[in-house]
Amino acid sequence: MYIKDIVNTNKKGKFKSIKLDSRDIEKGDIFIYLGQNNKYIEDAIKRKCRLIITDANYNNKRVIIINNLNSEIINIFNKYYNYPLKNTKLIGITGTDGKTTMASVLSDMLNSSSIGTNGFKLNNKYYELNNTTPRIDILYKCFNEARNNKYIAMEVSSEAYLTNRIGELPFDIGILTDITVDHLDKHKSMENYIKCKMELFKHSKISIINHDSKYFDLVKKNSRNFLSYGFNKRSDLRILSYKLYLDSSLIIFKYKNQKYKIKYKLVGKFNVYNIACSILTLITLGFSIPEIKIRISNIKVVPGRMDLVYNEKYKIVIDYAHTESATKNILKFYKKYGKIITIVGCAGERYKAKRKEIGRLVLNNSKYVIFTSDDPRYEKVEDIIKEMIGKNKKKNYFIIKDRELAIKKGISLCKKNYILLILGKGCDNYMLIEDKKIPFSDYKVVFDNIK
Repeated sequence: MYIKDIVNTNKKGKFKSIKLDSRDIEKGDIFIYLGQNNKYIEDAIKRKCRLIITDANYNNKRVIIINNLNSEIINIFNKYYNYPLKNTKLIGITGTDGKTTMASVLSDMLNSSSIGTNGFKLNNKYYELNNTTPRIDILYKCFNEARNNKYIAMEVSSEAYLTNRIGELPFDIGILTDITVDHLDKHKSMENYIKCKMELFKHSKISIINHDSKYFDLVKKNSRNFLSYGFNKRSDLRILSYKLYLDSSLIIFKYKNQKYKIKYKLVGKFNVYNIACSILTLITLGFSIPEIKIRISNIKVVPGRMDLVYNEKYKIVIDYAHTESATKNILKFYKKYGKIITIVGCAGERYKAKRKEIGRLVLNNSKYVIFTSDDPRYEKVEDIIKEMIGKNKKKNYFIIKDRELAIKKGISLCKKNYILLILGKGCDNYMLIEDKKIPFSDYKVVFDNIK
């Protein structure tokens, strides 16, 4: 491809590929750099890149400076990949909790691709990604591979906007699940966290908002057009009531003055919101309610999200819950069905303020708690657990740093009418110790030890 095919310039010649990481540069590549640290530009030059496109003030014959590069980068990748989204609706999902479930639910209902925590789903196969929301160059590779899909459901993290990872990527639909406290280690304040969340709705043609969220008015203010769902009487899709069972749920809702009743496979009150949101999303995409009822039957249990993996002598549930809100919700739901044993830890070098509250929640709502490791990175597991327990006077806990041994202990404690909750890792297949990904799976340990 010629340089002039992707950017307006007098520079002539062909290039090999486009890279956003100077360490990946090979001779003949174009390096795109958003930022002001010239060492990355110098690194790309040393690696014999063909051209550098940047918004940094750097004088070199190989450099093209574009002041609005954050916006222009989308045009560059569209030209490079020949507009991979021209026949595809891109749906972005943000919120502290619920992004992965929503992406999976919409992917199942729309028979489409998805991008997020569980990886890149294409033709019902998952491919690993390094981030929930990858860099724009990785995203466009995914878009190009999924260009025959009518829809792509994509998780959009606040960190993606904080680190300027996705530019001003446009979305056909932007979805808000809800916002609670998290990631303040990176954002430093709730104000900054929320500001990053709002970027999705500024770049979405239509916003679909949880009307019961205390941030509803703020999202509405940052949206071009919006629809809402929830229990609020003013919601476009109003939830009237619901029934929760151990392995399924029922929702009764009103849309345009008509009542509907739909049963589905997911559990928990927060999934009532997720189903309501998914129904409204499909309505917005032009599907009828009868069509949506059929498509809801395609929903599978989301791996690592309230996944009841064993339901015989006792029950074992694997869930990704790692925030205060998600932990509270899962404990509240399963307490109705039996005595709780909770296996839990907190990630190292991440938002530390939540540790004490998560520790309080599990100790106060479980028969037994087993504190263990959960991606400790460079922190000591025992220090993390000490922060989780704090000054709590409860004595209903064990400390087992080795997560495999912790799960084995949890299984050994189970009796009839007990529910074992294994929280934090979900369907992850690794443990982050220092800077290494050590192979590990909660699922494998469970299945290897069920008798």
